[in-house]
Amino acid sequence: MPKHLPILSIFGPTGAGKTATALALAKLLIERKKVGGVDIISADSRQVYSDIPILSGTDVPAEFVDCRSGEIRLHGIGMLAADESWSLGQFQVLFHTVYKQAIEKNRATLIVGGTALYHKQLLQSDPLLRVQPNEKLRRELDALSVEQLQASLASADTKRLERMNDSDRANPRRLVRAIEQAISTKPTLRVSQPNACQRYWFISVPDSILEERIAQRVRKRFQTGAVDEVRKVLALSAVSKQLTTACGLLEISQYLAGKIDETMCLQLWTTRELRYAQSQKKWYSQFPDVLQTDLLAVLDSVY
Repeated sequence: MPKHLPILSIFGPTGAGKTATALALAKLLIERKKVGGVDIISADSRQVYSDIPILSGTDVPAEFVDCRSGEIRLHGIGMLAADESWSLGQFQVLFHTVYKQAIEKNRATLIVGGTALYHKQLLQSDPLLRVQPNEKLRRELDALSVEQLQASLASADTKRLERMNDSDRANPRRLVRAIEQAISTKPTLRVSQPNACQRYWFISVPDSILEERIAQRVRKRFQTGAVDEVRKVLALSAVSKQLTTACGLLEISQYLAGKIDETMCLQLWTTRELRYAQSQKKWYSQFPDVLQTDLLAVLDSVY
């Protein structure tokens, strides 16, 4: 058994079945005695919020209730309140904390979720990634336009603005984060970089199946509590911008305000989820040596 087991990143579009696949692999690894246990870390920037488990599609299998402290452990779900921020750097710290314990106990580590950036930069060592969120600064920057944010970043770090692509330059959230990193004087969250091998496994299904799954999931979430979750979030005095960008929140907000009916709400929400799924699939080409095979083949080739 190698000293450091490979880290397996399981990514792909929403609705592809990533969580179920990860659980099936974890069970096989344990049954075949390849590992002492499995730690599954959610790589999803919305599921980290405790206020929107239904809206964000946490979809934690019921059996995980009894597995959180046992052979199979789940991390990164429902950790934050609505007004708290979450960043790539914080995700890295979570990963390193879990992974350090995993290698000591000969446990496998699976990174599972649709936020591709978390997979891609999991082992990046740039300390800027771990600059802690500055809530006071973010509140001040919220009042600025995109043009004003660009000017602010240019003043703080001209080269950083020049390196950004057109999409990032037009994205207020990414501009705010860049400014936050550029002017930070606080020490970054420190992690020790492991000598680890990361493998990638892309999970997907045909578009026709994916579209039907997404439509069904949106209907189910709407009917089983997502509306109440949004109503409670809207009543809060402070909410993280990251949470407010979750698919479905804007659409349900409009429904609750009487601007659209249920049919239109479901239609708009489903369309947004489908667009998001297609954008997730485009990340495929940005990962090296991506596995596209069945469960048993992955089990044999990675472990």
